Amino acid sequence: MRTDIQHTLAIFEQLHKALPPLVPDRAREELAHALEHVRSDASLTLAMLEDTMIVFGKKLWPYRRAFQEFVDLYEGKLGEKMFVARLSIKLKRRYKEFQAHGGDFRDLHAGGPLGFFTPDERLELCGALVAARTSVRDHAMQAALSTDRDAYEERIEEFQDILSDIEKRLDSLRQTADREQEHPELAAEIRAQIRAFEYGLCALGPRIDYDAVCRADEHFEGRRQEKKMYRSLM
Repeated sequence: MRTDIQHTLAIFEQLHKALPPLVPDRAREELAHALEHVRSDASLTLAMLEDTMIVFGKKLWPYRRAFQEFVDLYEGKLGEKMFVARLSIKLKRRYKEFQAHGGDFRDLHAGGPLGFFTPDERLELCGALVAARTSVRDHAMQAALSTDRDAYEERIEEFQDILSDIEKRLDSLRQTADREQEHPELAAEIRAQIRAFEYGLCALGPRIDYDAVCRADEHFEGRRQEKKMYRSLM
């Protein structure tokens, strides 16, 4: 199996492994079946795998986005406390020194100025960060199924509405690309942007920017006018 396919398949497997709470059983079963199929398909191409991931990525996106909000919330509330609790006494003192020099938990979480610490200390810090992230996610998972369930379900519904709007806007872009006969290179550019937005829905690219989706029609109309003007000057 080609390296690029293996890499993309690993992302697909991670999506399946890290399913957020309340994903319907049917969606879970369909995802497991699709994953089993692509693993055993000797004729699988990268485009075929990406198409499959996009289908399921869209189904999961409202749940993933809503749950990530809760993970981020509890990261801010509990992340540092869970992190510090996993440090040795010696490293706790070093962490306080780090804070006295202007560093904070966000710096470490973002992979910031680790040069303050020795290699052995960095190893312990990284282990504590990973363990803290896991604990935060577990806590958010439990909260989403109990105390925060109503708020979580409300956010899922809100993201489902956003996804519906995104789908409509992407369909509009596809129609624009299909109608663009005069500038085939612009049609290709539009289709590439659609693909990039779809990547953002299924973890194959950066998180989708809803504002950018909303501005895309206007952006490409501007690009079309630029090309018309340039051609008229030729």
